[in-house]
This record gives sequence, C-alpha cells and structure tokens, in this order.
Amino acid sequence: MTVTSGVPACAPGVRAGAGRSRPGPAGATPRRIAAVAVALAALLAGPAAAAPPDPLRALRLDARAAVREHPGMWTGASVARGERAVVVGSPRPLVAEIAALAGRAGSTVTRVWGGLGGAVVLVPRTEEQAAVLAAPAKVDGLAAVATGDRVTVQPAAFARLSATGRLVVMTHELTHVATAGRRTVPMWLMEGFADYVGYLDSGLPVRTVAAELAADVAAGRAALGGLPGPADFAARPAQAYEEAWLACRYIAARFGEPRLVALYRAALREEIGAALREELGLTAGDLTRAWRSWSREQLART
Repeated sequence: MTVTSGVPACAPGVRAGAGRSRPGPAGATPRRIAAVAVALAALLAGPAAAAPPDPLRALRLDARAAVREHPGMWTGASVARGERAVVVGSPRPLVAEIAALAGRAGSTVTRVWGGLGGAVVLVPRTEEQAAVLAAPAKVDGLAAVATGDRVTVQPAAFARLSATGRLVVMTHELTHVATAGRRTVPMWLMEGFADYVGYLDSGLPVRTVAAELAADVAAGRAALGGLPGPADFAARPAQAYEEAWLACRYIAARFGEPRLVALYRAALREEIGAALREELGLTAGDLTRAWRSWSREQLART
C-alpha cells in the first residue's frame, strides 16, 4: 500500500484549500532550470567514495529523483539533512526547521512503532506546487501529506501552525511513512494511530485536540455514531480525525500502547475483525460501544 494521507490543518492550526497550476516560477528559463537541477543534485550527492557509508543514501537518491521530476519548482531551493530526513525546498530557515522537526518526530515514531527508515520532505513555494507533488493524493485542507516515503508540505497552511502544531503534523506524517504496508488498514485506524503518535508528547488536553467534536457533543448534535469511515473523513473531516484519534487513545488507555501497535500490525496482515479478536478480544461492535462511552466521558471533562 502507498499511504496517501495527511492531517487536517487544524487544532492547533488552520484549514486551507489548494488548486493546481503550472509549477514553474515566473521567468524561469530552461537553462536556469537545468542549472538549478544540477546544483541541487550536487548538494544531494553525498560523501566522497572514501567516506563511511551514508545512512541517508536511499533518501538522497529519492530527493534527487524528486528534483528531477519537477526541476522548475526548485529555483533558490536549499537542502537540509536531519537524522531521519532529507528536506528540499525554500525558504532556507523553514527547510532547516523542518529537518530538525523531522528528527524529533522520528524519535517519537521510532519509540512507539519500533522503526523508521526516514523520509524525503518536499517544501514547495505554493499550494499549487504542493498539489502537483502530492498527486494523486489530495492536499486540500491539509498542512502536509505523506505519499510513500515522501512528505509534501503545503506551505501556506504549514506556516500558520503553532510550533506544537508543526511538530504534531510532522510526527503524524512520519507515522504514515513508517506504518505503510501492502494491506490497507481501516481509515479510522490509519488516521487515528497517526494522530495518536502525533499528539502523544504535545501535552494538549482532549477537549483542545477534539474541540469540534466536544462542541458537537455539548450541543447535542449527532456525533460518535460508528467508527469513522471514508465518507466521514470527506464530509466532516475535523470530527472524523478527532473520533479516530479518540478510538486509538481509548485502545491505548484500556489495553496499553503496545497492544495498540500490535493491533495495527495485525491489521496490516489480516482483516480488521480478525485483528480485533486476536489482539483485543473484541468485535467491531464491542469496540464501538466501549469507545463511544469512554469518549463521551473524556469530552465532558473540563
């Protein structure tokens, strides 16, 4: 499976749409574009042959491929290498910041999941360029999106995030990179687990992370029906992400974090019903009823 998923640019953050247009910067000539591609390829070339093996070699090669796919996007771009990421884009301070964020985020993902090979993070100048880079994934309303081993940042939405929000987003996306497999897991588990890891060290209370859902419950509006599916993520994304996060948070609270991880790994091997019975001793109905009751209690707390 190729993960094509993201985290909404909200709580803490914003939502923003994205369109599509020609990715090249105004005034860029073919000669200038070729020179940029050559310069970035040199920056991504890695150490000399006599140097020790580079643990980021595979990521460098993928970053070079990304530059060559859309050379017109990278005029003035810079490259930053972190412990678990190669970041390409602009402006330079943001690229350096994201490389550092990826290091912190990668440590959290590794602690929970048990391993992360790393990622290439692309930081284009515009939302239109982000849409091109992330295709076929959709970037509308997202601050970043993971596709395979690449993470594409949507610059306008990402820039509006708080420092905590940026770290949450990067951890969420690197979780998608780490957990990608050949079998597609249910959307509530895929997005809920990525948010679980993303918010793990944020210190944010439940009612802050799940603000929209808490407001719906307080107002008596329909919420917390079944575990959210693709239609829910399309129609009411904020609440769907919050419900999925609460589902994974509930599993970790009741059974322990290792069991949540085991459930995800089982869901990569087999159908979710079998995975739930094997790892938690629950049916989907059992989990839904218990999650719904627990979540209402959590959302009602001040």
